[in-house]
Amino acid sequence: MDMEPPVQIKPTCLQSSAKNLIALLGKSYVLEMLYFMNTHQKPVRFNELKRELSITATTLSRRLDEFSRSDLLVRKVYAEVPARVEYSLSEKGKSLGPALRSLFKCVNSHYA
Repeated sequence: MDMEPPVQIKPTCLQSSAKNLIALLGKSYVLEMLYFMNTHQKPVRFNELKRELSITATTLSRRLDEFSRSDLLVRKVYAEVPARVEYSLSEKGKSLGPALRSLFKCVNSHYA
């Protein structure tokens, strides 16, 4: 009797477009940005994020663009001079909050 081994199916998070989100989570400052924005109760501005995270303007700009392309972010531009732009997490971005809290709790418990 010839039995084939069970087919291993990759979890959704390791397939296609979801894999892009997993890759984004591994980039520098992403977890810090998500943590800060998840715990901050109001929209934040570019310089506030830059100052809070001690991140370069170039890296912050790239990450905000990546967040936007992944639908994790809401970018609101005000018609003012000089222009005012505020960032907040979208519902999709906010939905990562519980998973991040669990991750940070696990890391604190086992690796701190």
